[in-house]
Amino acid sequence: MLYTIRNRFQYLDSLIRKRATGTPRELAQKLGLSERTWYKLRDELINDIGVPLAYCSVRKTYYYEQEGELIFQFRRRLDTDSMENLEGGRLYQPDSPASFFDSLAHCTLNAVAFGRLAP
Repeated sequence: MLYTIRNRFQYLDSLIRKRATGTPRELAQKLGLSERTWYKLRDELINDIGVPLAYCSVRKTYYYEQEGELIFQFRRRLDTDSMENLEGGRLYQPDSPASFFDSLAHCTLNAVAFGRLAP
């Protein structure tokens, strides 16, 4: 069941980013939902999660008002001890001989264009 839910969210996100959702009725059919269930889900996405979702009545499609994507995943939280040992976004291990800069030796610099990392 979770696999189906995840796939629906991925499919919904794909349709929204492509601006290919169609009308609310058409989108509900594509997702295998009733139109009423779609409206409930849409309201939860907007009001509870804060998804910047809007509908264009001219193009008859939903779209994101800001760049982004809808991701359905579990994010593990660090325990209190691990959070206290975070330093500069990485876990500080006092017994480790490598300094922060030594640990960067294997990294390569990616070009940054228009505020985004280049592929």
